[in-house]
Amino acid sequence: MPRNFSRSSFTRAVSLIALVLLMFSPYVISIYCQDDEESPKRDSSKRAKPQLEAGTTPDSAEPRGYKIGVNVDLVLMYTTVFDKAGRFVSGLKQDEFRVYEDGVQQTVLSFSQEDVPVSMGILLDLSGSMRGKIEQVNQAALAFIQASNRQDQVFLIGFNEDVELLQDFTSDIDEITDALENTVVMGSTAIYDAVYLGVQKAHTGTKPKKAIILITDGVDRESYYSLDELVSKVQESDVQVFVVGFLDPIKKKGLFSSWSKSVPEKARDALSRIAEETGGKAFFPAQVSEIHDIVAEIANELRNQYSIGYFSTNGARDGSFRRVKIEITGDNGVNNRLRYRRGYFAPKADVTQKSELSPVDGRMGQAPPSTATGTP
Repeated sequence: MPRNFSRSSFTRAVSLIALVLLMFSPYVISIYCQDDEESPKRDSSKRAKPQLEAGTTPDSAEPRGYKIGVNVDLVLMYTTVFDKAGRFVSGLKQDEFRVYEDGVQQTVLSFSQEDVPVSMGILLDLSGSMRGKIEQVNQAALAFIQASNRQDQVFLIGFNEDVELLQDFTSDIDEITDALENTVVMGSTAIYDAVYLGVQKAHTGTKPKKAIILITDGVDRESYYSLDELVSKVQESDVQVFVVGFLDPIKKKGLFSSWSKSVPEKARDALSRIAEETGGKAFFPAQVSEIHDIVAEIANELRNQYSIGYFSTNGARDGSFRRVKIEITGDNGVNNRLRYRRGYFAPKADVTQKSELSPVDGRMGQAPPSTATGTP
């Protein structure tokens, strides 16, 4: 009896374990499938550093026009104000705005809401997965240019695993049209490289405002630059980044995969982070046809932003990143929302300047305060 009882118990135990494994196998499979979906790790050492064109201004060059925290002391913030329904708000006055840098209130010295011409780039994903979308995307790109300021400078970049300048700065829509008609859709995706080089290219434009619009349906797989490197790049620039991402819908997660983000979720987070750091916006439409309304909204936003300028009370030229916060006072602050870049990098002291001994505290190498800020 004991022997038969033991054998029977063992059989029931095995059956129970098999049943439990069968019940939870979908969740285990979900985890492994999710790992398989991860975009391949990039080994930048195996790729050459991407170059858009020979004439593109290198990172070390100082671009023309207003520059946030790079080669002038004026900090210029382009700010979008919209109500709870998402409509743009105009007619606000300078004294309704409050600007803080690292928690310290600043004095607004320049203020306007004007349709300022933009040096702008359109970055088109030309990877193979865009084949069924490219026609509507091209039409929307042309509609976007038509809805923009006629004095805007526009360049066009196409990218798959490589990044190519399809059309240099132009105000002639016919030149953009010709470039769009000759696009070829194929290959993989290097989104971060395209944005990095697009930001770099936008800096060479002569218009005071800079922006790029990224249109993609993919997950970055081929870039030389990492996401963190790209975020550092956009933080130190004054280029607003707008994103239209046709990404796969977020799938319902299993019990054991809820803690981990899927590939589409990671892609959304990355694109949103890039846009938000620059004061731009990321859109994730469910249908390709929605792009027409989206580009019209972006064009309208660029033409209805407030320009707010101040000289920082922090005269240190240390190259540090400084967080900026902008608020609206009174009822307008309660009912409306703001979108603007999250901060800027302070200018750096001239490294060629000789170190000086301060007669006050004896410290070496102190850069003199900026004469523009009036800081003693």
